[in-house]
Amino acid sequence: MAPVIALRSLSKHYGDLAAVDDLSLDVAAGEIYALLGLNGAGKTTTIRMLLGMVRPSSGSVELLGEPVRPGPWARVGYLVEGPAAYPELTVVENLTVAARLRGLWGRRQVDEVVERLNLTAYATRRAGTLSLGNAQRLGLAKALLHKPELLILDEPANGLDPAGVAEIRELVRELSREHGVTVVLSSHILTEVARLATRIGVLHRGRLVRELDAGELAAQTRRRLSVTARDLVAAEHALHAVGFSPIRTDLGALDLMDDRAIAEPERVAVALVAAGCPPVRLVVEQDDLETFFLRVVES
Repeated sequence: MAPVIALRSLSKHYGDLAAVDDLSLDVAAGEIYALLGLNGAGKTTTIRMLLGMVRPSSGSVELLGEPVRPGPWARVGYLVEGPAAYPELTVVENLTVAARLRGLWGRRQVDEVVERLNLTAYATRRAGTLSLGNAQRLGLAKALLHKPELLILDEPANGLDPAGVAEIRELVRELSREHGVTVVLSSHILTEVARLATRIGVLHRGRLVRELDAGELAAQTRRRLSVTARDLVAAEHALHAVGFSPIRTDLGALDLMDDRAIAEPERVAVALVAAGCPPVRLVVEQDDLETFFLRVVES
């Protein structure tokens, strides 16, 4: 089956700056694909090229089997670089205008999306008075009005409180799982991406530096046994004496990466007690996702 999105050697240059550099990737039907990167990594530029808002310097883009062209796509919904709305119109009026531009003349679609995005309490409020989070909800509502096959979202959690982030996460999952919608989203928040995406592409300085399935993410984060003792030098010597390879950290602890130390930390404790330097703290730790991300982009 042909991919829903196909990028081939896609680049965008602004003078000497390569905003996107030789990017190639495929997104299959029903996937939730996340473009992950720091601010300035090229995520928004990539999304704007996906939608025909920016012309590539080189390379090609296909959506739903067709070359990208400027103008609205009947099968694509999107939210890019923040929500746009007519500030003097109400939420419902903004959605009604958007629906008519899509050729939708009934009120049913507007009512459905207002309820789905929890905007009922704000339906008659002018868009210019909405909080950033509710303005983001309005932007998402406009993207979903026509029930697209492909949904492209640039930082969809922007401005939302934790409850709102969870709502959007469940909405995207439902669209993918129950309605077969393909979702491409960009984010710099690794923890949220890890909870939602089925596949992740890490962008850094315009290049795709890593691509992995969500299931691989946990496996890629490193585990270690962190040990603290009153006499760290003696503890280090004691651990070397029984065959471990401790690494002293800047935080005044010893890290052991050995599989047997991680699997059986009690052996480490026994060895330290026998050497007369019992541990004050001994715990198995795992890299947080941000540490993993920084390790990837800095390697």
